[in-house]
Amino acid sequence: MASRDYYDILSVGRSASADEIRRAHRKLALQYHPDRNKAKDAQAKFAEIQQAYEVLSDEEKRKQYDEFVRLGGSPEAFGSGSGASGGGGAGAGGPFGGGWPGGAPGSGSGAGSSWSGDPQTFESIFGDLFGGARGGRTGRTQRARARERMEYEVHVPLETVLKGGKHAISMEGQRFEIDIPAGLEDETLVSVPGKLDAVVRVHVGDHAWIERDERDLSYDLPVSIIEATLGASVDAPLPAGGTVTLKIPAGTASGKKIRIPGRGFPASNGRPAGDLYVVIQIVPPKEPNALTTQLLQEIGRSIENPRARAPWQRA
Repeated sequence: MASRDYYDILSVGRSASADEIRRAHRKLALQYHPDRNKAKDAQAKFAEIQQAYEVLSDEEKRKQYDEFVRLGGSPEAFGSGSGASGGGGAGAGGPFGGGWPGGAPGSGSGAGSSWSGDPQTFESIFGDLFGGARGGRTGRTQRARARERMEYEVHVPLETVLKGGKHAISMEGQRFEIDIPAGLEDETLVSVPGKLDAVVRVHVGDHAWIERDERDLSYDLPVSIIEATLGASVDAPLPAGGTVTLKIPAGTASGKKIRIPGRGFPASNGRPAGDLYVVIQIVPPKEPNALTTQLLQEIGRSIENPRARAPWQRA
């Protein structure tokens, strides 16, 4: 049972977001699961990680835990059931059923064991390891087959992940196509059609002109001096295809971000879609001709010097 602070166990701060907690749990669960880590203390650490995540991933339980610790309670006391109301008593997994104290699902050593993490992390760790069976000869056979699988690494362009589709890979001189659903998370394990002895760990790659920050996407949108000064309606591309008409307000400066809700990284595994941010970049005319130069000079004499209101002018 955990005696350390749950936040320390997951190596996150007390103000960590739900996404940060999920990612930390995923990393540690992959590292310490006993089927992957054969160290003597791996199972105990894994159970500790599961118990911490069980509490911190639930908003209400997390609030109860934070208040309990603030009032001087210990994580060990909270995990034994004295720090929370309801939830089923102080069993081997604490009041919230965390961890696998009796063994991993399918191992046949603990009928009450359960996975407290998200389904994607479960898939990343186990793949088809446990199939639909729990214990018995079938479960052991499936686990043995899973351990014989070769795991390959592949980088899939962000563009493919945004739209979904097929991605070609080469294995042992053969060509295969794997299915990439829209919104696939980084490091997800994907099966290979026609090759039962292999799985592919997908790494989401970069995009030619789109930047990604978690589930939010952004890119630069060039506009002319006239469009930025007077305002305009401009067609802007969407990451998964198509365009949207943006209204550029008059007097827009370079660097201004226009937010388009829900048009970022696609929704997946119950997580909502991210937002898209279009960043305005004013592009001056390249090699202006004589007329353009003359007009710009006249305009320059009639508008305010942009540095007149700079902070250093107030000194």
